[in-house]
This record gives sequence, C-alpha cells and structure tokens, in this order.
Amino acid sequence: MTTEKLSGLNIKRGTLKRKLTMAQNVINELKSSKESPACLAKVQVITIIKHVIKDTVVKRQRAKEFCFACTKAEQKRPICKIYELRQVSPMCCPASQLVKEKSFDSTLPCNRNDDIRDAILQVVNVVRATEDKLERHEYRERVLGEQLKKGLISIDKRVKLLEPFKGTINRLDQRLAAVETILMQKDERERIQLQKTFDAVEDIQKNLPIIVDKLKSDIIEKLSDLKPATPPPPPPSITKEDLEKVQKDLASKIEKVTETIKSMEQDLNHMKDENNNIRELNNKSSENLDKVKRQLSSSEQLLEKYENKLAEYNNRIPPVIADNYKDQKDWHPSFLQALEIQKNNVEQVLSDVKAITTKVNRLPDKTDLETLQNATLGSVQTLKDPQSLSQISDDIAAKHRNVTKSIDAIAANVDSLTQKFAASSQNIRAEIENLGKVEQVMVQTADSVLDTKRRVEYGVHQIIAEMQQLIKASSKDVNAAISERFDTFEMSVLDEETGALANLTAKIGQEIDQVWRQIGIMHQQMSASTDTLNRLQNQTDQYVSGSLNVMDNMKGKVGTITSRITEVDENLNYLLGKLSLVTQEFNQIKSGLGKALDEMRSTYKTVREKINQGPGPHKIEDSTSK
Repeated sequence: MTTEKLSGLNIKRGTLKRKLTMAQNVINELKSSKESPACLAKVQVITIIKHVIKDTVVKRQRAKEFCFACTKAEQKRPICKIYELRQVSPMCCPASQLVKEKSFDSTLPCNRNDDIRDAILQVVNVVRATEDKLERHEYRERVLGEQLKKGLISIDKRVKLLEPFKGTINRLDQRLAAVETILMQKDERERIQLQKTFDAVEDIQKNLPIIVDKLKSDIIEKLSDLKPATPPPPPPSITKEDLEKVQKDLASKIEKVTETIKSMEQDLNHMKDENNNIRELNNKSSENLDKVKRQLSSSEQLLEKYENKLAEYNNRIPPVIADNYKDQKDWHPSFLQALEIQKNNVEQVLSDVKAITTKVNRLPDKTDLETLQNATLGSVQTLKDPQSLSQISDDIAAKHRNVTKSIDAIAANVDSLTQKFAASSQNIRAEIENLGKVEQVMVQTADSVLDTKRRVEYGVHQIIAEMQQLIKASSKDVNAAISERFDTFEMSVLDEETGALANLTAKIGQEIDQVWRQIGIMHQQMSASTDTLNRLQNQTDQYVSGSLNVMDNMKGKVGTITSRITEVDENLNYLLGKLSLVTQEFNQIKSGLGKALDEMRSTYKTVREKINQGPGPHKIEDSTSK
C-alpha cells in the first residue's frame, strides 16, 4: 500500500510539473503575441496559477522529505501526529526544520484554498480594472485617431476645393492689371488733351491783347505816315462858284470820311469791348478749366480710393459708367473741333484786320486834308490871276476826278470793311457762343463726374450691403451644414464605437467566462489535490506506522544524507558550487529508494502472507540478509 501511495504521489507530482510546463508555454505564447489587454490579463492569471502550482509542488516535496526525516528521528513515534513537528529532535533534516517553521495545522488545507480563492478574486478584480483602463485608453486613442483621420481628410478636400480659386484669383489679377493699364492710358490721354487745350487758351489770352495793340499801333503809325505829296498849286483857272462847289464837295466828302473814321473808331471800340469780353470769357473758361482740373484730380483721388473696391467687385460695376465714358469720349473730339474752328476764325479775323490796316493806311489823315484845304485857299487867292485860271481849272478838274475816284474806292473799301467787320463780329459771337457751349459741356462733364462718383459710391455701398447679406446667409448655411455634419459624425462615431464596445464587452465576457471556468477547473483540481494530499498523509501515517522496521535498514543511507545536509547548512556557498554532484547523488538516492521500495513491496507481500498464521512471535527477515 505504501509503495502504491508513493507511486501515486510521484504521478501527481508529474502531472503538476506538466501543468507548470504547459502554463509556461502559454505565458510565452501570450507574451510573444501581445494582442490585447485581455491577453495580458490571461498572462497574469496564468502566472499566478503557476506560482500556486509551484507552491504545491514545493509543499509536497517538503512533506515527503519530512516523512523520511521523521522516520530517522523518531522510529517509535506515531506518524499520525506529524503536525506536532515542534518536538522533533534537532538532529533531523533542515527540511523538517523548515516545515517546523511553517507549523502545519489540521485546518491548513482549507485555509490555503480560501487564500488561493481570495488571491484569485483579487487578481481578477485587478485584471478587470486594468482591462477597463486599457480599454478606455484604447478607445480614446481610436477616437482620436479617427477624428484626426477625418479632420485630415476634410482639410485635404478643402485644400483641393481651394485650388481652382487660385486660377480664378490670378485671372482676376490679370484682368485688373489690364483694366488699370487701360484706365492709366485714358487718364494720360485726357491729361494730354486738357494740357493742349489749356496751352491753346493761354496762348490766345496772351496773344489777343498783343495783336490788338499791334493793330492799333500799326494803324496809327500808317495814318500818321501817310502824307501824300501835294503838287504845286496850278494857276487859278476856275471861278469862285466852281471853287465853292469844290469846297462843298470836299467838305461833304471830308464829313463822310470823318463819319467813316468815327464809325471805324466805334467799330474799333466795339472790337475792344468784344476783345475784353473775350478776355473775360477766356478767364472764366480758364477758371472753369481749373475747376474741372480740380474736380478731375478729386475724381482721380476718388478713383484711386475705390480702385481696390472696384478690383474686388469688378463684375458688379453698374453699366452707367460706360455711358459716361462714352460721353467723355464723344465730348473730347467735339471740344477739339470747336477749338480748331475758333482758331481758324481768329486767324481769319487777324488777316481781315491786317487788310483793313493796310487799306486804312492808304487813307489821308485829317491834317493832310487841312493842309490841302490851306493849299486850296492859297490857290484860290492865286486864281485871281486870269492866266492861271485855265490851268487851275484843268488841274482841279483832273484832281476832282482823281479825288472822286479815290473817294469812291475808299467808300467801297469802307463798305467792304464794315461788311467784313460785321462778319468777323458775327464769327466772334459764334465762337463766344461755342465757348459758352464748351463751358456748359465742361460743367456737364463735371456734373457727370460727380454723378459717376455718387453712383460709384452708391454701387459700392450696395455691393457692401449685398456682400454682408450674402456673408450672413452663407455663414448661417455653413453653420447649419457644419452642425449637421458634426451631428452625423458624432452619431456615426458613437454608433461604431457602441457596436465595437458591445462586441468587445461580449468578447471580454466570453474570455472572462472561459478564464473563470479554467479557474474553477483549477480550483477543483486544487481541491482534489488537497484531498489526495490528505489521503496521502493518512496513508503515509499508516504506512510509516507499519514500516518502521523497514526504515531501520535505511539508517546508513539517511545518515549520509543528513551528514551532507549538515555540510550544506554549514557551507551554503560550497553547496551552490556542488549542485551538480548533489543531483547525481540524488539520482543515486532515487535509485536506492526505488530498490528499497521494491524490497518494501516484497516484504509487504510476505507480511500479507504471514498475517493469518496466528498469534505468536514471528521471525522477520532482515532486508540486509537478503
């Protein structure tokens, strides 16, 4: 029976060693995989179970060693009281001392099972807490990763959507540059034309008084220089009546000439007045030009101010500005044509004035007429002589004819001059009216510029208001779309995560159930092992009580073992160096124990055979004799 029990104990020990190796292999596989926190929890549970199995193996070895030590120390003491190990002699083995320190009790296996169960429950709680923490961290990391991925995807999409805007912005910049160049060219052309008109008006203003003064001086000089050479008085050959007629004719013609001269003076004064009016009109036109320049400069400044806004809202400029530019384009050639016509008329007036001055220079002066009158009076006195009367009459008749011819020519010239003066005055009036029209056109252009300015300001304000409304509406739409997208995003993420959590919880529950099943199986195995240990303990008690005589044969071998164990106690460092020798000796001891067990089996058989021989002393053969 004892040999069978020991063999059963060895078998249990082998199964525990196999379980230890299997647990170690599982731990290595799980550590190499490292897939999830559940695997880590399994590793922890299996390591704890491994330590528990190791403890049981060590305790079994100690119990076995204790049995052998007790047989040496107390041969006659009943082994059923193994729990009172404190009374063992100090000569027993160190294993017995170690077991002594542990102080076994009869209730020890149950307490050990409870402790193991509590430890396993604590381990399970720790594993659950760590699994929860790890799952939370993994969930957070997954959520962050998905959010980052989706954010990067949305950013990429927005960047791709913004890429065509670059081309449109470049095109708008090119168009704005072209529009700016066109506007600059137009401004330069307008400035050049205005400068030309201003220079022409200034030249007219400067040259008109000079030309008028020159005309006056030329007329006065030529009138003063015209002193016709009076021929010597002919001999008087005319009667007094003829002389009186001649005097009357001369007086009438002189009156006509004086009247014509007065009319010419009036015309000249009228021309002076008209020139003064023209000067005033020119001054007004220059002032108007200055005003127009100022308005144009202000409009240029305003245009420069609104260039940026117009560049932004180029497509929404009202079409009225194009009509105003068309009016300005139509006004420039009309203004230039009017200036050219005015210049031609002024040149014609100057040529007519020069012709008039030449003709006026040919007329005799009043002093010349007086000298002629004095000469005629002297000739009348000389006519009293009868000889010179015939010659004088002939000369007077010829001169009278010449004078009448010259007076007729002068009258015709004066008539033509008056007609030309009237025509020139009409032309000047027409030019003045044209200048007034030009002034009106300039005022209209200034008004149109102001209207365009107001329209541009109104258009800019309208554009700004529309843009604000559009921005508000688009911001509302964008906010609504973003909120909807975020809601859908949250719902999708939460749905996915809740499903994943449900799947994970189900998987973890299944794995934990499996772990609990394994733990229950291990607990059952441990309880079975404790039962077997108790049975083995009882069997060993019975076996040791029946086999004390057999153990006496093993005193020598156990003595050697105890001596070696004492040597190990004295010098542990030397023992560590000699572990290989100890293992060899342990193998030898194992073989010796096997032989002893075989002998014990044979003796046990003989004892069984001799039990029914009846009472009385029976001779027991020694194992040594065999």
